Amino acid sequence: MMSRRFFVKFLLAMGLGAYFPKLTEAARLDELHTPQDDYNTLTSIKFLRQIVTSDSRTSRMIMWQADSEENFLLEWQRLGEESAHFAEVNQRNLFYSCMLENLEPESLYRFRIVNGNRASSWQNLFTAGNGNFQMLIFADSQCEHYNIWERTADIAAEKFPDAQLVTVIGDLVDNGQADYQWNAWHSAAVNLLRGKIFAPVMGNHECYGVDWFNSLPIGYVNQFNLPNNGTTKFENYFYSFDYGAAHFVVLNTQFVELDALNAGMQDAQNYFLRRDIANANRPWKIVLMHKDIYDYAQDKFNDIADKFLDVFDELEIDFVFTGHLHTYRNRGRIFARKKSDRGTIYILCGRAGDQKYVEPNSDIDDVTAPNLRQEPETFIELNISADEINLICHSVDGNIFDNFTVRKDLTNGF
Repeated sequence: MMSRRFFVKFLLAMGLGAYFPKLTEAARLDELHTPQDDYNTLTSIKFLRQIVTSDSRTSRMIMWQADSEENFLLEWQRLGEESAHFAEVNQRNLFYSCMLENLEPESLYRFRIVNGNRASSWQNLFTAGNGNFQMLIFADSQCEHYNIWERTADIAAEKFPDAQLVTVIGDLVDNGQADYQWNAWHSAAVNLLRGKIFAPVMGNHECYGVDWFNSLPIGYVNQFNLPNNGTTKFENYFYSFDYGAAHFVVLNTQFVELDALNAGMQDAQNYFLRRDIANANRPWKIVLMHKDIYDYAQDKFNDIADKFLDVFDELEIDFVFTGHLHTYRNRGRIFARKKSDRGTIYILCGRAGDQKYVEPNSDIDDVTAPNLRQEPETFIELNISADEINLICHSVDGNIFDNFTVRKDLTNGF
């Protein structure tokens, strides 16, 4: 039987390529070539970003935007090799994306976007391995004035240039359907996201329309092409991925905002979560989700806890990181809804934007940010290896709110 590649080359040799444009374009993209140095500068690219994939050892999602439709290709090359490849680009509503696959783990690549005789600058892409890595965690970057988010992001980027993975635990923007909010967010995050992988988490503010009524999260869904969760109804709402020694599950807590608009998310997530964790093969299991598990006004667990805490106990989740309340709290281990010397560690991640809330103190917290009414912006440095995780919570004014290490030999058997 004639192979597809041989068939395409036969078409080209016979001069029949014009009758099969898609096949011949794919063949051209398969060919190795030497990168050119004489491209003119391509200036129409906006908000270039690398998005996490299910396995960041061997793949990467590249996304960007432009103000008009253009015929982009993505050129990529493993550093140290002479030849490069072109990859096809998908376009939807002026959002452009390209999935790179079959990459080598723990390898440095570079890529650029090409259109005709113009090209962007080369960007670095580093694939994950199976072991140690550093991650930066932010929460609630939503702002009235995004210079505050920019300051938080820039301080973290300068302090931790070697961090590989970045997340914001929901409420990236104040209004998820307002384009100017997303533009401001991306502009502020340029230094932080350059060369790093981004793993977003949906928050309730991503589910508000410009009229401030609940809305499907169209803006968020357009911004990020995320790993497949096995559904079409909730595509990009929740997902999971491996990175280094950790398996991450990103859950959606926007039931109040979304259930009337797109019902069935909790059942879909429960099925996904159980199946996903059953197949996880990394030392650490970590959940990222926006809304928190605690109601500080009533000093008790809330409706989000009712949906998830028993499942997290059953599945032996190591860490859960939440946001939404704009304050930093470390609860330590909780099991069977009680403080415990076993079980999941729950971290409430503070805020990275300019929206300040004040929550009361509670005995559930092992560590509470000082001076709650003047609590500054914070971010978390997470250093992960196969046998331990070190967490340090930094404030933008240079103080450290929290610093502790959990060793895997202490958590075996949960």
